[in-house]
Amino acid sequence: MRKQLPGLLAGCVSMTLVLATAAGCSSNDSGDAGGKIKITVGDMPPTTQQNVRQDFLDRVAEFESANPGIDIEPSESKWEAKTFAARLAGGQLETVLQVPLTEPAGLIKRGQIADITTEAQALPNASAFDKRALAPATGQDGHVYGLPTSQFALGLVYNRQLFRKAGLDPQRPPSTWDEVRTAAKAISSAAGVPGFAMPATNNTGGWIFTAMTYTWGGRLEQDNGGKHVATLETAQARSALELLRAMRWQDNSVGTQHLRNAAEIAKDFAAGKVGMMIATPSSYTEFATQFGGTAEAFGMGPLPSGGTAATLLGGKVAVVNPKATKAEREAAVKWIDFYHLRPRYDTTFAEQVAAAKAKDNVPVGFPYVSLYGPAIAGPVLTAERKHANVPVTNFAPYESGVANQEFVTEPPVAGQELYAALDTALQAVLTRQDADPSDELRKAQAKVAPALERAQQ
Repeated sequence: MRKQLPGLLAGCVSMTLVLATAAGCSSNDSGDAGGKIKITVGDMPPTTQQNVRQDFLDRVAEFESANPGIDIEPSESKWEAKTFAARLAGGQLETVLQVPLTEPAGLIKRGQIADITTEAQALPNASAFDKRALAPATGQDGHVYGLPTSQFALGLVYNRQLFRKAGLDPQRPPSTWDEVRTAAKAISSAAGVPGFAMPATNNTGGWIFTAMTYTWGGRLEQDNGGKHVATLETAQARSALELLRAMRWQDNSVGTQHLRNAAEIAKDFAAGKVGMMIATPSSYTEFATQFGGTAEAFGMGPLPSGGTAATLLGGKVAVVNPKATKAEREAAVKWIDFYHLRPRYDTTFAEQVAAAKAKDNVPVGFPYVSLYGPAIAGPVLTAERKHANVPVTNFAPYESGVANQEFVTEPPVAGQELYAALDTALQAVLTRQDADPSDELRKAQAKVAPALERAQQ
């Protein structure tokens, strides 16, 4: 989490004058009287997270010490789709910020982020990047417009204790959606809690539903003559929605409270009130530290198949202000490498970070999608797991399963708007017995179509 104010404003006298003088600041005026390059970085943790914030500030100081010609100005600003364009036009955008994986394609097309190909190629281990990790921020011209900072592949999280109570084998999580349906009924019958829970608000329902559709081989956006169009009303999406409808109204295995988001379901899962949900391996952190879940209860397998071995790849990408000067771009990419990438390729540093986290009782050792190939990723994970404090073996079904799945990125254009439209379809099917999945998907497709059109103008 690193945030700053735009490098193009770095020559302005003070932070208090940034907004008032933005229009008068030249993007070429990036140094102070001492000749330093000033850049702003976003995503600084808020004051409500003092320990994490202090760690961030310590890293800023360490970076500046190692790079005395660069001055970092942190900011708490985060990505907001609704304000991004206005902040860019008004000179209020940070030099470096993180955006969801759904956004780079549109930002590249509109020229709203910088081409950092040259700077990225100069990084340590640049040739060892996993091409799948770079793909979301790679333009059609083959140039690099962002660097991955975190990536994840969704899987099926399940309560091992509830599995035992329902007579299910916690070492063998469901591998197909039919098996999920059977397991959900068994858990609901044995424990009186929803065997499976599906979010339907705050775009989280649409996000999870997209992943489910991928497992049937479907895609919710398709390229049509160079433009992406919504393809929500398909056989694959109908299969996913029909499954949820059957689990709700025929099996009564998903509960009756459906206007919830993923975080609310995660809290109930940690309390033993939900048998299965779709989430990321890192959801263990909130499970253990925020919601007080029992480590032995947490199990994870790959995303079940509807006929296709696939999962949704999500995460964040660090991008650079398109108005940044060459010197600012170089400084920005150095920061991205130092703060985000180094822990992913430097085994010594990765182990130091893992040891420090473990000392503070922060979960260490759960699997994640590496940004680099196996030759780098393997030794790093081994080094980190010397300090593992999570039930590593409980993630084994996930690790073996996800290795054989296709990684499908999130919808590349207006992804959040698409998720919102799907939320509405899910709410209808889960709360109204007479709702028709095909009709609801058609309505959602019509709802999101204008957003895709606007995003590609």
